[in-house]
Amino acid sequence: MAQTALIPRPYYEALLDRYRENGLIKVVLGPRRCGKSVLLQIYEAKLKAEGVAEDHCISVSLDDLTLKKLRDPYALHACVIEKTRGPGTYYVFIDEVQMCPDFHEVLASLARHPEIDLYVTGSNAFLLSGELATLLTGRFSEIRMSTFSFAEFHRACAEDGIAPQDDLLRYMQLGGFPAVTAFRHNAKAVQDYYDGLVTSVIVKDICTRLNVRDAAVLYELTVCLATSIGSLVSPKNIANTLKSAGCSISIPTIYTYLQALEDSFFFHRVPRFDVRGREVLRREEKFYLCDVGFRYSVTSSPVKDYGRILENIVYLELTRRYKKVTVGRIGEAEVDFVAESEKGFAYYQVALSVLDPQTLQRELAPLTKIRDSWPKYLITRDTLGSDRVFDGVQLINAAQWLLDSPTAAGN
Repeated sequence: MAQTALIPRPYYEALLDRYRENGLIKVVLGPRRCGKSVLLQIYEAKLKAEGVAEDHCISVSLDDLTLKKLRDPYALHACVIEKTRGPGTYYVFIDEVQMCPDFHEVLASLARHPEIDLYVTGSNAFLLSGELATLLTGRFSEIRMSTFSFAEFHRACAEDGIAPQDDLLRYMQLGGFPAVTAFRHNAKAVQDYYDGLVTSVIVKDICTRLNVRDAAVLYELTVCLATSIGSLVSPKNIANTLKSAGCSISIPTIYTYLQALEDSFFFHRVPRFDVRGREVLRREEKFYLCDVGFRYSVTSSPVKDYGRILENIVYLELTRRYKKVTVGRIGEAEVDFVAESEKGFAYYQVALSVLDPQTLQRELAPLTKIRDSWPKYLITRDTLGSDRVFDGVQLINAAQWLLDSPTAAGN
């Protein structure tokens, strides 16, 4: 069985290296159990292997019950200061920093000490809003961490000897949370793991922070979004869908819950982009799961909609490769994704298969309406015909494209 402990994440380790001793707080954000704590452990071990003294690496895991007293901001601050009084640079790692009330004041104070190189993790984007953002403006480097990409998953499960095409199907079924690779051959264990994780996010993170009295309503909203990935949604049509299912919820409450689900990294909110007008559209958006494994936990449908799941996976991969990803609109047609980088734009359409000629033409149509010269791609699971070009649109095999992820290496 694969081991979950200290599975390397070279892409993120390289980012920490890039930001090392840059005078800023390194803030690693991402979903619960995506590997943030392990990343800090790996990086601390790397520093020690390079010769950093044991007592110059200070690690505090605030979710460790034996360290509960350090959840007090004054105790946490005093502990770090006491351990960093000697000469040289001290590397301070604080895991799940949001468990300390007024943690923003602790970080702001520690950031004033040039001898401290500070690294923190958190499981909620709310960390970088409000007072913390004000106190630390220009004083932190943010690293957004995700669950395993397909490239990382395939590498972690390499001992199984499964070909990329078949392993992609397994990834679409299991998702990419690192722990899942350890019990990937036990379907019941995978289901139980995701059920527990959903409960942690909804009950412990969102309901506790927002003082939500009826967790069942929030759960039904989560199910609604999970079954609608790849579809345009609005608070109004969400309210109508939930009402038809016997669940009454106000539109303002839906706005609040959607923001909370986004802040907890459970979902990514993706706006629409007018390709011709080059502007973001304000009405209707799409939501994608932070990991497709959640879909089988929060939906009871036995139908495995692999087309939507592949679209979700491609979206997540695009966020690793580009600075901005939106849903494209070209006239009345829709392009699955418009990806933007410093170099310009790229357009992506996603389909499970386009071996049927009518399906191929339907998927190509939105891309061929775009008259600019930026690259256009159609990603499918097909191996036959991949790398061919139709009307300026390049067909790409999903498994091979996903294996070419920047997360596949540390550069």
